[in-house]
Amino acid sequence: MWGGSRVLRMNGILEQRWAQIAGVALIVLTSFVVLRPFLVPIAWAAILAYASWPLHARIDRVLRGRAGLSAFAMTALMILVVVVPAVLVTGALVVELQRAYEGLRGWLAGGPEAFTTALRGIPRVGPRVAESIQGLVADPAQMQQWVLARTGLLVGLVATTAGDLGRAALDAILTLLTLFFFYRHGAELVPQIHGAARRLAGGHVDTLVHTLGETVRAVMYGTLSTALTQALLLALGAWVIGLGSPVLLGAVTGLLALTPIGPPLVYVPATIWLLVQGRIVGGLIFLGWGIFAVSMVDNVIKSWFLSGAARIPFLLGFFGVLGGLLAFGPLGLFVGPVAIALLLTLWRDWTAPR
Repeated sequence: MWGGSRVLRMNGILEQRWAQIAGVALIVLTSFVVLRPFLVPIAWAAILAYASWPLHARIDRVLRGRAGLSAFAMTALMILVVVVPAVLVTGALVVELQRAYEGLRGWLAGGPEAFTTALRGIPRVGPRVAESIQGLVADPAQMQQWVLARTGLLVGLVATTAGDLGRAALDAILTLLTLFFFYRHGAELVPQIHGAARRLAGGHVDTLVHTLGETVRAVMYGTLSTALTQALLLALGAWVIGLGSPVLLGAVTGLLALTPIGPPLVYVPATIWLLVQGRIVGGLIFLGWGIFAVSMVDNVIKSWFLSGAARIPFLLGFFGVLGGLLAFGPLGLFVGPVAIALLLTLWRDWTAPR
């Protein structure tokens, strides 16, 4: 009789436990579905807040613990660091684009003789391309058909680019809004997250949290160093090859280096401009400089920072940065190295002598 009641009591406890698990799972799943459109801005805000938290702590001490005011000041500072240079560079870029447009109009008015003459100097392929261009220029109807045949592709490209820019602007606004509240409530939120992690993973989570912080900061500093280095390299290449406004091109490269594509958006159009002007050798040299110097330095510098801060081997750091970008897009710049760093921490802890 007592055994039967004990079995019933155990069954009731198991049923209650499964009901609790199901309830928690339902809450977590529903919350994930609700927050899914905002996970990327939240992740970026968390990364920026964590990487810049020491500076926020200093500002908070200067303002004598006024959390709301210090959070506003720090968010405004982050906006100024990004927005003001972007506005200045954009204004200068508009002026340069107007000059380039006038130069292109003059080139079209004079005809592409210099370009086609230079193309004929390239073995095999050059003469065929030169003849095609001369045929299009000589026959306006054929050129019009060629342009109309590619109008749909151009319209689709413009629409896609406009949509991407709109989503990026919305994500930026949401990131800044979330960043303010992370600064505002971070002192309360971090201990709660740490406590929940210790309940789930035990005391070993402290090492993982330390590795996570070191890796995030290493990627952040590596990204900024990479942007500065790529800006200097492209400006140097533009100055040597004789392109106009090398400083402006370098500044644009530095801003675009914070995005996944980055520098190719500068040196590929510049290369096309050189080719259009008939400077075939200069254009090919500048394109090679962009690919093998400007773009490749990205993974090298970030991997070097990771190998120093998080003790990640250079090759694994390189794979983490590149694989993260391929798998998760811009956010993978942090997700990839962090995953590799945490995996290495677990491996070293598991293989350490007891």
